[in-house]
Amino acid sequence: MGAPPVDPTALGLLMFRAHQLARAKANQAARPTGIELQHAGVLATVQAGQIRSQRELGTALGIDKSTLVRIVDDLERRHLVQRRRAANDRRAYEVVITEEGERRLQEADELFRGAMLALLEVLDPREQHQLHDLLARFVAQGQGEETTGTEH
Repeated sequence: MGAPPVDPTALGLLMFRAHQLARAKANQAARPTGIELQHAGVLATVQAGQIRSQRELGTALGIDKSTLVRIVDDLERRHLVQRRRAANDRRAYEVVITEEGERRLQEADELFRGAMLALLEVLDPREQHQLHDLLARFVAQGQGEETTGTEH
């Protein structure tokens, strides 16, 4: 006898609530750094060095243009990134992380990690690996699709 089918609506709501919980705990933990997960995503992507234009950042992170501009404005105001004219296209801007941005991102990453470890304590190591594998497989189905940055 197999397990009853999962209610996809209930599962979707549960995944949304898990996302909200993880985001809230991570943001709360990293509050002393002034970095939230949305900031960290931009900083880490810029730090990796392969993507610098605002347009490419938005596409890579699934963030719409106006939201990304607001995030980059905030990071720039706090001297965590700088905007520079792109060398290959003077009409475009590159976003470059500053030394302060790198330092604060590292601090925030450590606090994010601690928050996630605390949330994962309800699962044993085998369950943590299983959750990771299932989520990675779930997310992988969306890889390669053009991201519009809008929520459905």
